[in-house]
Amino acid sequence: MGVNVRGMDSSSKPGRPCGDEGPDGVAARMEAALARLQRIRDRRAEIRRLEALQVRDVAAFIGQRDSLDADLGVSGAPGAYRCMVAEVALSMGVSVLSAQSFMSDAHGLVERHPAVLGAVESGELALSAARAVAVETASIDDPDLQRLADMVIAEEAVDVLPGKVRALAERRVIEIDPDAAARRADKERADRHVRLVPAGADMAYLDAYLPVEQATSCWRSLHAFATTRRAAGDTRSLHRLMCDTLVERLTGAACADQLSTDICLVMTDTTLLGGADTPAQLVGAGPITAPLARQLATTGTAWVRRLYTDPVDASLTTMDTRRRCVDGNLRDAVLVADQHCRGINCASPIRDIDHVHPYARGGDTSFANSQGLSKACHTTRDHPAMHVDADPTSRKTTWHTPTGLTHHSLPPPTLGNGSLTPTQIRLRHWQTHPPDSTMEQRVVHILIDHHRRRSRC
Repeated sequence: MGVNVRGMDSSSKPGRPCGDEGPDGVAARMEAALARLQRIRDRRAEIRRLEALQVRDVAAFIGQRDSLDADLGVSGAPGAYRCMVAEVALSMGVSVLSAQSFMSDAHGLVERHPAVLGAVESGELALSAARAVAVETASIDDPDLQRLADMVIAEEAVDVLPGKVRALAERRVIEIDPDAAARRADKERADRHVRLVPAGADMAYLDAYLPVEQATSCWRSLHAFATTRRAAGDTRSLHRLMCDTLVERLTGAACADQLSTDICLVMTDTTLLGGADTPAQLVGAGPITAPLARQLATTGTAWVRRLYTDPVDASLTTMDTRRRCVDGNLRDAVLVADQHCRGINCASPIRDIDHVHPYARGGDTSFANSQGLSKACHTTRDHPAMHVDADPTSRKTTWHTPTGLTHHSLPPPTLGNGSLTPTQIRLRHWQTHPPDSTMEQRVVHILIDHHRRRSRC
């Protein structure tokens, strides 16, 4: 039997149930709650002030880095800007894409939006709203019109919900500089793209950034076809019919559930044979459940190839070549092993297979000397002061930036994050965050080698 012990305030009267404080007690609690809300508001203002200071620091670093590159004679090098982005990403602890976006907005706010940035510093405006203003007004070239837009939008934005500031800025830009709005529309139409975004639960988003009339036309076509199918007796929901129709039209498959498109799926042998339910890894999308993995592996056309993983960090060490198509085995191995870009804080799709030790300097074309990179991170390496080293045993790469930052990159676990044992988690952490002293580094190296040799026995 459980016993619930409730405390009694010293001012409570005997016989009165705890919580029935009377008018004075309720008033005191209301006052305490109000004080907490005030602290929440004060902290919000302080956070915004610190964010504004970070914006100014990032904008100042851009100028410093440009000046240093000019003194080094590499300001026009292809990797100069990408290197700058990588260093900001490391310092902020964000991806290179997020760092690039933040840098662009920071430069715009400091150089072109003193009033809007001032509203952030005073705590009246959220940084997300200020960044939306920087994006929407970037196409205004006339300095006088730019200053007018900054003052008008800053005055109005503090009284608008943060999520509505972008629409406000867009409307004001159209009114103040219609030509700038038209130029931005042309640029955005040229930047249309499609991307895959994992969503968990064996699902993903297929996003298409399209001109509004094209997106509307696509949606109406799918909706009309799905509505017709429903009227003809199809029992699937309208949304599922639209999704299935989209898949069938894009892939040419007769049925959305029966695809023969080539995908790369990694799972253990016990998962494949039904002896375990260890999650599998769909390269490019993330983890999927064992039942779905078995369904994909046993329907349509599939090939099986053995993978050999490192017992220390669970990364791919090698793979056999026995499959239907034997072309591009090295590229396939790197794609499966690295899964995404191995650059600094980057998780973009792999586009290039890079020689860690450059081929032009005697580097061999091998699995141990290869890493998968995105186009942008491959360009980052072109900065003359950027150096990348590799450990041939673990395929760990170490990036040394021109300003002196260091980034260690291990290949991800073959079955994805979350698949590691506690020992592997600890060993991976030692490799990506090595101790400062040389002696401690040697001890860690000995422990890792010992664990690797013991696992082979």
